[in-house]
Amino acid sequence: MTRVCLHCVLHRALEAERQAFAARGLDPRLGKTDAVFLPLRASEVYRGLRTLLRAAHARAERAPVKLAVLAAVGKSHVEVIATVLRGRKSEVLSCAFPLTDVASLSGGFAEHA
Repeated sequence: MTRVCLHCVLHRALEAERQAFAARGLDPRLGKTDAVFLPLRASEVYRGLRTLLRAAHARAERAPVKLAVLAAVGKSHVEVIATVLRGRKSEVLSCAFPLTDVASLSGGFAEHA
């Protein structure tokens, strides 16, 4: 099974987009986050995060752009959100990644075995 650290991939994606943010005078800020392991290939996670970051620097009108990882216990997925400022309002953009390998769910639940 493939396991990739969301936190590590997010840092790589941020570095790749840092110049685009700087060109618009934006400073992306990532809140404190722990490692979250996903059952996906790193390339899938990286592409999703780059898409989110590109949307964030395209939509933001002023700094800062705040990023957060939402990984609540009991949820089926983890979300990465970007809060951008547009005029006098804020806008929240997000992408989600599953915490469970969908292929492993075909066996059903243990209590039904």
